[in-house]
Amino acid sequence: MRFTFSVKNLSYGLAIVSLVSAGAASAQSLAGVNTRLVTPLDSQTAAAGQVVSVKLDGSVKTPDGVKLPRGTELIGKVTAVTPAKNGQASSVSVAFTEAQLKGGKQIPVKATLLAAYPGDEGVESQYSDETMDAVPSSIPADRTIDQEPGALPGGVALKAAVQDPNSGTFSKKDGNLRLTAGTYLQIGVAPATGSGSTSAAE
Repeated sequence: MRFTFSVKNLSYGLAIVSLVSAGAASAQSLAGVNTRLVTPLDSQTAAAGQVVSVKLDGSVKTPDGVKLPRGTELIGKVTAVTPAKNGQASSVSVAFTEAQLKGGKQIPVKATLLAAYPGDEGVESQYSDETMDAVPSSIPADRTIDQEPGALPGGVALKAAVQDPNSGTFSKKDGNLRLTAGTYLQIGVAPATGSGSTSAAE
């Protein structure tokens, strides 16, 4: 499946998402899943420690057998913020560290951002699982992600690496960046090292 930018009169340009080898793997591989941003992110108002969460659009089974059903929330925090000053660059880094299932069960996780796509109400009906790039089912531990400006409105870019303790960093070259609630985030996820492999019922 491919994400289509030439939908009716809407165009965000072509986003180039590259998965580049980052050397020898030292962390576990991840399983990919589509999610939606629950809490907006704004470099002008965000603060380190601010809670941020996404909700799974579908079920996923991690490489070591842990099942996270649709509706599971991945909860984390903003780890660093650089607000724009006088039209200069801005950035927001986030780290998702916990999966919270509908029944209240919590599982420590390692999560890495793989891609991001707009989820604004005005284009919601135009974008779906059929028009986005397919989320990878397996993400090796030595991968880095570089999504150039174009997929997200406003010239927002995304960088991430599986071996980075952060899940990823959003940035904008000129001015503050903002991601609205509902933004599609494709995420690679696995239980945090040492968290065990208890499965959750679908």
